[in-house]
Amino acid sequence: MVTSRGSIPENQSYLEKACLEALRRVRSGYYLTTWERPTSERSLLRSLRSAVSVIAEMKPKSPSAGTLRNVYDPRQLVSRLIDGGADAISVLTEDVDFGGRPEYLRLASETGVPTMMKDFVVSREQLEFASRAGASAVLLIVGAFKRRLCELDLHRMIREAHDLGLEVLLEIYRPEDLEIALNSDADMIGINSRDLDTLDLSLARAKSIADLVSERERRKTVIESGISSRSDVEPFIEIGINKFLVGTAIMSASDPSVAIKRIKGEVT
Repeated sequence: MVTSRGSIPENQSYLEKACLEALRRVRSGYYLTTWERPTSERSLLRSLRSAVSVIAEMKPKSPSAGTLRNVYDPRQLVSRLIDGGADAISVLTEDVDFGGRPEYLRLASETGVPTMMKDFVVSREQLEFASRAGASAVLLIVGAFKRRLCELDLHRMIREAHDLGLEVLLEIYRPEDLEIALNSDADMIGINSRDLDTLDLSLARAKSIADLVSERERRKTVIESGISSRSDVEPFIEIGINKFLVGTAIMSASDPSVAIKRIKGEVT
């Protein structure tokens, strides 16, 4: 369990640093709101039925690329994502590295499109926040639980999320974590092309992990990071994976709506 506070040693991985910073946000009251969870519930998994299903990510910044987009009007940005055909919207709520805001999640959820809270989730308090914000799902990271960076173990965190009406996208970025994810009660499995220890990006590595997933499980598998064009999704479509979480390519585009359509193959 996480109990340490204080300075973060330089030899820690990006994931370790990010999770400790998330715990500090929790303890500071960053995720506390007076919102009430909306009565309507929308499944993120069931929304991903397009031939190429895109979870468009509201991500103003990236730790690897810096500022991607200045968000002057978050409502207008959400509208552009929807206009482009986003099947769901992932909202970063971490503020320093990703430029997210807690209120962005609530705002996006109010549109009626399924949403996912994207953060380094280490505490039940963050799940409660996601629920009150109206999110459909939350992202959890296997590596954070393996390293005991979370207040709860993986099994209990998933159970708590489900009890709060949230689906779980459980992310891995190394092949040795695949069995843990597949044996969990997570609703979806995420394969991140980015190694969260080093921030190295490799679609080829993601594809090699995806090849290990059974045909049945590929129906609930999401490829994350590194997708910027229709050609990037084709190798995954060929093996039966049609779900993609896309942030940087959409947020850095002059028109996010067109960027989504290009990935879906609707425009060239």
